[in-house]
Amino acid sequence: MSFKNRALTAVVSVACAAAVAHAQEAPVLELRLDDAVERALKNNVDIAVQRFQPEAAAEAVRQARGAYDPLFTSTVRETSSTQPVSNTFQGVTTPTGKQADFIFGLAQAVPTGAQVSVAFNNSRFSSDSISQIYDPRYSSTLSIGVTQPLLRDLAIDNQRYQLRVAKKNREISEVQFHQTVVATVANVKQLYYDLIYAIDNLVAQRGSLALAGKLLDENRIKVKVGTLAPLDVVQAESEAASREADVIVAEAAVAQAEDDLKGQIFPRQETEMWALHIVPTDRPTAEAKQIDVDAAIATALEKRTDMVAARKNIEILDTALRLSRNNLLPAVDLVASYGASGVGGNQILRDATGAVTGYVPGGYGDATHQVFARDFPTWTVGANVSFPLFNRAAGAAAARSRISRDQALASLRGLELQVAAEVRAAARAVETNYKRVDATGAARVLATRSLDAEDKKFGAGMSTNYLVTQKQRDLALAEVLELRAVADYRKSVIVFERALEAAGASVSFASSGSLTGSVVGQ
Repeated sequence: MSFKNRALTAVVSVACAAAVAHAQEAPVLELRLDDAVERALKNNVDIAVQRFQPEAAAEAVRQARGAYDPLFTSTVRETSSTQPVSNTFQGVTTPTGKQADFIFGLAQAVPTGAQVSVAFNNSRFSSDSISQIYDPRYSSTLSIGVTQPLLRDLAIDNQRYQLRVAKKNREISEVQFHQTVVATVANVKQLYYDLIYAIDNLVAQRGSLALAGKLLDENRIKVKVGTLAPLDVVQAESEAASREADVIVAEAAVAQAEDDLKGQIFPRQETEMWALHIVPTDRPTAEAKQIDVDAAIATALEKRTDMVAARKNIEILDTALRLSRNNLLPAVDLVASYGASGVGGNQILRDATGAVTGYVPGGYGDATHQVFARDFPTWTVGANVSFPLFNRAAGAAAARSRISRDQALASLRGLELQVAAEVRAAARAVETNYKRVDATGAARVLATRSLDAEDKKFGAGMSTNYLVTQKQRDLALAEVLELRAVADYRKSVIVFERALEAAGASVSFASSGSLTGSVVGQ
């Protein structure tokens, strides 16, 4: 085992000992990195809020589909009327009449832009007028009408536009939800490594304080035997007090790092949550990673969530442009209808003077039989044409839609440049931070050796208290810088993975060290 690994093992042992000591004072949660991520996926408030967005978007799709729901109409009414005599056929008596109407209808919009309607009208009329042939008279009419656009609204209309936009918004909301999950997972991982760094930094600061305390004890012994000036004890006491302050600051940093992580993995504010002590059990490592930047950029441009959302927004603008161009066309609608009618009731037989001579029995069934037997059909076929002169409103709307789409395409190109630059910067950070790990590890080893040599010289009377103190400071700084470099390296790997993260894709490092991507859950 290398000196660097032995030193790291020693730091881990001290950190575990500190965690055990703290466990006697507060409840302890031993937490692996995967457990922290799992807790965040279940409990994180941002994810819980964003989870409602796809549900709301799905309801918006259902609402848009409501435009194609059949519309049932019904009318039931009764009318009574008394009319003045206006012709000789009415007789001399003021005629009165009563009519009851039963009307049922069904209207349906279909995805071709057509409107289909069916109406079934029924009425019962009775009157004492001598001009009546039936009393009561039953009338029935069944009619079917179709209006089909041939130019405007044939390929797209407002209902189809709203439905397509709602579907795209649902897809975007799912992408945004995944984006929130990706950001939360990356944030939790970074906070986990921040907590590890804070704990390791506290261990390093306590170790530095222990060295200062050891030097102070040795100086006091040397002052007693007369081999060291009392002023050197004052200097050692000052150094010990300064390092004790560093320990206090490091302890506060650990508490803050714990609180930051708790805020991401717990669902609500609870007193027990804040009293809990988190002990991370996974240790950050710093293995070399080989990165194919060009492949990483290609993956990010194709599948990253912000790129996917931007392209779907352009698809929405394309649909809006199609609708606005559709509105430039003249309205040419094919109109067709077919109907059948019938009449029935008790037929009145009269002589030449108008006196009633008899009845032919009948009823409502006669009217409906004539309707469905199509004894008296009526049909209509035609076309309606309309076109606004100049049509400036539609022209301006189409121009604005085109400008919005062109603007979005320009923004997409800018986003592509931004994504490529971000991936390159993230890859460069991984490489740089790994070099920092190597450099700071070597610096710590040299600082340890330098302090050992200075301690031996000081014991032999060939060095000063000031020089030993400086070497201790150098070692403490080197240890902190190495810990910071390891934490920064792991965090830079997380940032790189997030820079490539796609909707439904996960990015991992292969054992060979090359970057690979695997798509899941598409």
